[in-house]
Amino acid sequence: MEYGCFSTKLGKLCGLVDGGKVFYLDTLDVPEYRKHPQGPFIRLLEKELTEYLDGKRQIFSFKPVVQGPYLRRRVLEEVTRIPCGKTITYKELAVSAGIRSPRLAGRILSENNILIIIPCHRVVSVKGLGGYKLGVDVKKMLLDIERSMCGDGNGR
Repeated sequence: MEYGCFSTKLGKLCGLVDGGKVFYLDTLDVPEYRKHPQGPFIRLLEKELTEYLDGKRQIFSFKPVVQGPYLRRRVLEEVTRIPCGKTITYKELAVSAGIRSPRLAGRILSENNILIIIPCHRVVSVKGLGGYKLGVDVKKMLLDIERSMCGDGNGR
């Protein structure tokens, strides 16, 4: 396991990785993770995030390890299937994840601690952008980055 924090266009992000798997990527520095050293994989994660935020990377080499109750895993794994440049609504996410409540899907997304790699910013409200853990301005910025490098997710 490797852990480290680094500066990005979004501010400070901290990550916990093990080889090509990411267990944590969020703004909070977790003291108990500090026992893990920095190494080549955490530096690779930082590099890939920088490339993504610069509009030069669509796909990450890291796979998220989603932990927690079944419903949480189901919703977050469903979000990983949303292509770069495409958005779906909270209602569409709820249906595809097999739950009845778009609000529950949104609450689960608000607790996502593997930001960007699990692209919860691609889930929007039927009335607009909806919320985002890092704020609506950051959500809009991420969607704009993706639209410029990926089109609308349909090859356009």
